[in-house]
Amino acid sequence: MEPTDEYQLISKKPRNPFIRSCLHAVCLNETALKNLLSLWRKWKQNQSLGHGYSPLRELFAHLKDVRPWGPQDRLKMLDWDEHFAGRITDQPHAIEIELWYRHSPQKRLASQREVTALVEQAGGQVHTSAVIEQIGYHGLKCTVPTDVLLDLARGNFGSVHLVRSANVMYLRVTGQGLPIAGPPIDAVSGGDSPLPASEPVVCLLDGVPAANHPLLQGRVIVHDPDDLLSNATVDELKHGTWMASAAVWGDLGSNEPAARRPVLVRPILTPSDETADRSEELPATELVPDLMWRVFRELFEGKGTEAPAGSQIAVVNLSVGDPASPFDSILS
Repeated sequence: MEPTDEYQLISKKPRNPFIRSCLHAVCLNETALKNLLSLWRKWKQNQSLGHGYSPLRELFAHLKDVRPWGPQDRLKMLDWDEHFAGRITDQPHAIEIELWYRHSPQKRLASQREVTALVEQAGGQVHTSAVIEQIGYHGLKCTVPTDVLLDLARGNFGSVHLVRSANVMYLRVTGQGLPIAGPPIDAVSGGDSPLPASEPVVCLLDGVPAANHPLLQGRVIVHDPDDLLSNATVDELKHGTWMASAAVWGDLGSNEPAARRPVLVRPILTPSDETADRSEELPATELVPDLMWRVFRELFEGKGTEAPAGSQIAVVNLSVGDPASPFDSILS
C-alpha cells in the first residue's frame, strides 16, 4: 500500500516506495502446504481451482506471492545504510537469533547445536542462550564478522547458511535498543524542592543515570545488579540521566516541584563498543526477552534469597526502541 499518516516508510530513500505486509498461513501438514502452493500456481496461470476452492480467487487477487517461510522472512527488516552508519566495521557485530520453539528439550538442544555450528562456521561465536518455556521462547545472542552482515545487506542469502536454517525463525541483525538523543541538563542545582521520602513507585529501565548530578542527587535509587556503571564514564551517562530527570522533574521549563518519592532506576543500557561514539545500547550479550523476564522477576519476586528490588513499584517506564524490530510482522 502507499504510505499514509498512520503508516510511513522508515527510510528517507527507500528502495521500494510502497509498504508491504504479510499474512502467515499455518498449514496442518506438508500436504496442505503443497496443495495451497499448487492452487496459487493454477490461479496465476488462469486455470480452474477445482470444486470448493473457487473462493480462494478472492484472496489470491490481493496477494503478490505465496511461498514457504524463507530467508527474507527470517531476516528482520531494517535500513542497512542507517545500521552501518557509525558502526566500527573491523570487529564482530551482535546478532540475535530466535529459534522455532520446540516443546521437547532434546529437540531444542539439537536445534541449538545445529545453529551454533552454523554461527561458528561463519566465523562467529554464540555468547548467550535462553529458553523461556512459559512464552515459548528460545534465543541465542551471537557475534558475527562484518562480512556476514554485508552478505545479508546485499541479499546474498545463499552464502549465509544461518538465514537458511529451518531451525531459525528470526535473525535480527541487532537486538540493541537505540535511544533517541535528548537535551542537555544545564541546571546546576535541584532548587528548593525537598528531598523525596517513602518508597519509590516508579521504576525506570534505561541507561545508568549520573546519580550525583545536582538534579538527581538524593532523588534516584540505582539498582544495578549487572554492574553496567563500571563500563561507562560520567560523560557517557546520557540517556539514563535525561530520563531520570524527566521522571523526577517533568518539564524543567515548567518550574514544577520534584517528585515526592524517589525514582528507582534499573539500568539496561551501556555504552557500546560497536559504535564509534559509544552510544548507549543494550549489552551485546543480552537477549531482550530474557532480560525483560529477568528484570521483572528481580523487581517483584526477588532473585534466589534476595528480596524483591521493587515490590511496591506501580509504574515501569521503558523508553527504549529496537530499530531492527519495527512492528511490521509478528511480535515475539
